Amino acid sequence: MRPYRTVMEKYSRQARSYDQRWNRSFGHATLQAAVEAVPWKSLKRVLDVGCGTGLLEETVRSHLHSPIRVIGVDISLAMLQHAQQKLLTADRISWTNAQAEHLPFSNGSFDAVVCANSFHYYRQPLPVLKEFRRVLRPGGCLVLADWCDDFLICKLGHWALRLADRARLHRYALKRCYSMKQFSELLTMAGFRIVSGRRLEIDWGWGVMVYNALA
Repeated sequence: MRPYRTVMEKYSRQARSYDQRWNRSFGHATLQAAVEAVPWKSLKRVLDVGCGTGLLEETVRSHLHSPIRVIGVDISLAMLQHAQQKLLTADRISWTNAQAEHLPFSNGSFDAVVCANSFHYYRQPLPVLKEFRRVLRPGGCLVLADWCDDFLICKLGHWALRLADRARLHRYALKRCYSMKQFSELLTMAGFRIVSGRRLEIDWGWGVMVYNALA
């Protein structure tokens, strides 16, 4: 987990306050876009990669009728501990501390993989997508919502953060944002069939891409 040490340190510090930060308009809208894109009624096992403090699980738990089970995965143990504390009584939700590049699950273990607002951190995007595909059953779906570089403010913000990282003025550890064209190509290279992909503008000039793709 050494390549993500900066990310882990950041979210260890922010774990307790993260929900308040996330629930501002951008974070809430990103989460809702992902939740709405998941075909919950047809699923039994769902993997939430980059689950953080379990906001997706908290959002959908009242709609998780048996036998749906959700497993949240995150690299930050502090975030997972906070998620577990909030959802102690949720018997169909569990948590795993792992990297997206090395998911500790067997091939074809899940009906769906959800990844909301974390893909821009991953240093090896294609291997991560291939790992998502590996743990999905044939025909299983990937739902992903993340920053979209097609929006002007996202592009400028991404550029500014990377510039600050190079100058060691800000250790944000963001790796890369993608345009719709770039991400569609990555999905195809990883062996996914894209069902839908759309841009969602949240504030003026700032938005996300939302994908649904099949393994």
